[in-house]
Formats: sequence, structure tokens, C-alpha cells
Amino acid sequence: MKAAKWAGLVVLLLGGCVSLLSRPLRLAERPLAPAEAIVVLGFGPPVDKTGRPQAELVRRVEQGVKVFKQGLAPVMVMTGGNTYLNYYEADVMRDVAVKLGVPESAIRRERAARDTIGNARGTIGLLCEGKERSACAPSVIVVSSPYHLKRARRLFECGGAKVQTSAAAAPAEWTWRLGFSLHEYQVRFNYLWRDECSQARSGEGVK
Repeated sequence: MKAAKWAGLVVLLLGGCVSLLSRPLRLAERPLAPAEAIVVLGFGPPVDKTGRPQAELVRRVEQGVKVFKQGLAPVMVMTGGNTYLNYYEADVMRDVAVKLGVPESAIRRERAARDTIGNARGTIGLLCEGKERSACAPSVIVVSSPYHLKRARRLFECGGAKVQTSAAAAPAEWTWRLGFSLHEYQVRFNYLWRDECSQARSGEGVK
């Protein structure tokens, strides 16, 4: 009986610590306005060993499709490169979205990005194709996991976009929240040694 109580207390304390750790990463949800494109950020590896789309990637696409079906943008951009064997995140996400009822003609793919900086740089370059880059500021609704969106929004804004965000569903398990939170803090620590905002802007002046 005592062991069960101690186990319950440990789980409770861990849950509280995870909440404190993850809270600064989250953005407040706001009503969405119409935009030029809904941008779904990839997740790698995009498939498991059997070739099935990863649950996290599916959650992001499902949220993007939900926003698309609300009529908030005419186009969905799937962004993510080849991060597992010959599977491109953008291709896997497109296939999931089509199965969920999105016309393939409404989907554009950015297939080079291997991180969030690349997502921002490549997507904005795609949306600004044929335009004067320095004068192009596409309006986008960026979709990703709730603990990823604050960093993603900053990088897309660095790239010159007008950004709204929409969070995908998150699993209830505290282990998932802990793992994702620690990953985000690690990435932000790594940013101390790189100018991530400038890298998200690279390509300025290209039409």
C-alpha cells in the first residue's frame, strides 16, 4: 500500500514538473483569420519501420486539414524533406491529406527542409516564387505540435511571413510532453551558436 502511494506521489510530482517545463513553450490559442496558405510542418522520420505514417505527423496533418476545411486558406503547403530512407515528409503528409479529403490540386510540397529553419526558408521561397523576395510577405497559418509552434512562428516571421498558428492535438501522456519539451530546449540551446533568424531569411532578393 505504501509503495503504491509513493508511486502515485512520484507520478504527480513528475506531472507537475513537466507542466512547469512545457508551459513557457506554448502559445495562447487565438481565433484564426483567412490567410494565403496553411503550412503543415513535417516530422521525421515520417513513417515507422512498416511504412505507416507516424502518429505525430498524422496529428499535424489532421489539424491542417481541419483548418483547410474551415475555408481559411485555398492552399496547403506540406514542408519536409527526405529524413528516412526514401520517404519525404512532404510526400507522406500530402498522401495523408488526400485520404482525408483535400484535393491534391490544393496541396503544394516543399521537399528540401530538414529542420524548422529550412521549413521557414523553403516555404516562404515557394510562396514568393516569381515575386520580388524583399517585398513578399505571405500570410500563413503554421500548423505543428503545441510545443513547437512558438519557435516555428519566430522563424517564419524572421523569413518575412505574416504568421498565425494552429496547434495539433497532443497526447495526454506526460512522457510525450517531457520528451518534446526537452527536445525544444535542446534545440534552443543549440541556437546560441547559430544565427537561426538570418538563416531563415536567406534567399532574400531572389525572385
